[in-house]
Amino acid sequence: MRSQDPTPQSARPAVAGTGLTAVDRIYSDDYAAPAEALGGSCGNVLLSLAMLGHPVFPVVNLGDDDYGRFLLDEFERAGCETRYVSRAHTGSSPVIVEIVDTVNGSHRFTSTCPQTLVRFPKWRSIDHDHVCRAADTLKSVSVFYADRVSESIVIAMEEAKRAGALVFFEPASTDDEMFARAVRCATVIKLSDETAGKSIADRNLDPEVIVIRTHGAFGLTVSNRSVHRHFPSSFAPRVIDTCGSGDMVTTGLLDLVLRRWYREGSWTVDDVFDGVEVGQRLAALNCGFTGARGLFRAAGANHVREMLDRGIDEASTSYVSTLGTCNR
Repeated sequence: MRSQDPTPQSARPAVAGTGLTAVDRIYSDDYAAPAEALGGSCGNVLLSLAMLGHPVFPVVNLGDDDYGRFLLDEFERAGCETRYVSRAHTGSSPVIVEIVDTVNGSHRFTSTCPQTLVRFPKWRSIDHDHVCRAADTLKSVSVFYADRVSESIVIAMEEAKRAGALVFFEPASTDDEMFARAVRCATVIKLSDETAGKSIADRNLDPEVIVIRTHGAFGLTVSNRSVHRHFPSSFAPRVIDTCGSGDMVTTGLLDLVLRRWYREGSWTVDDVFDGVEVGQRLAALNCGFTGARGLFRAAGANHVREMLDRGIDEASTSYVSTLGTCNR
């Protein structure tokens, strides 16, 4: 576990986040031998940013079981500060099953084990005690990420917002009664046409909020005040699995924002516009591998870091195309 203190003036900008963190059990060509990895949008984004060298503080609630130990180990191996990762004795850690069709490049999710037909446990939110323990960090990080809503999560978002953090909100649905309060905390809100984006119109959002709407294969749109820009999808040289594409967009975006923040001492709206293009290119390369972070497994985090520093170009695409698909 890396020992970190969030964001003294001279330090790298730090990230905290909470939301869906689960074990991804991935079935592709061999149903008898699934691969397992840390997953969930929150887990993917935080882990990826840590692997890219950023100080990361997950604030998540796991079970005191084998899956919980696995997830904690994954965070620690990536370099996250895990002092706010709770492992409750009274619950189990969530598991998400992904079934990949590598021929068609498609996937589907289920919460039921395809071998035993047993339903896996669901995600559980952090509670008020988690927020209290993490209060000092919430008041000092530069970015706070959330992809789920509960009263405690909204309180954490509000703490970070009041302290000046960029609050990145990526909701999966609009059903929770705390949703409107969460939206008011957001600096950037990322909405998918397939989920929460169907229920939220731009006119119902604060014009100061940066709104990212993802349109699947048709790219995405970024809006802020009177500025609206469409970004077509980046070309994917190989499509094996599109799982995690949205998480890679967010990872690439936040990586650029954090790097410029470190260099310039602040961030701008233009950084978000530039960041989505980087994230789209990263997501396109990730489609060539199974799993939400298949590119990281195949190329290695250091090489992904080098690609992002250099700029994802034709040389990057050519190199990635030579790598195996990481079905395991």
